[in-house]
Amino acid sequence: MKKAILFCYSIHHGNTRKIVDAVAERLPVRVVGVPVREEIDLGEYDIVGFASGIYMHVIGKPMTALIDSLDGLEQKDCFTMYTCGAPGNGFDAAAQDPVKAKCARYLGNWHCRGFDTYGPFKLIGGLAKGRPNQSDIEKAVKFVRSLLEQ
Repeated sequence: MKKAILFCYSIHHGNTRKIVDAVAERLPVRVVGVPVREEIDLGEYDIVGFASGIYMHVIGKPMTALIDSLDGLEQKDCFTMYTCGAPGNGFDAAAQDPVKAKCARYLGNWHCRGFDTYGPFKLIGGLAKGRPNQSDIEKAVKFVRSLLEQ
């Protein structure tokens, strides 16, 4: 099985962190919170993942800054994961584009809905209540496992 590191930026309700923690509990994946407060040697890893919530239709700015600043991505296989209150997969480009621009090979993307109380959604009790759920977690673990076993 390949060795992976997964950077995670998750604020507000911790939706993305919930997914990332579940993946790390079941698979040999090192999780590093963003902003990164330690030296990271990407040479130790076969695969680099980036997990973030979607904020105003884009991945979190601290995650984008991290991607831009990391040395060594040009030789790495990478993937993205995200959670978002809105339905659909229209946020793929926002999560993928910065990674595709820096990495040697883009392995894919996984996403699901996440509980969201931003702005007017708070007035109605939020969107995507109960998400991510156990089914979402199982799908995320399956996705990452498939990448590690390639």
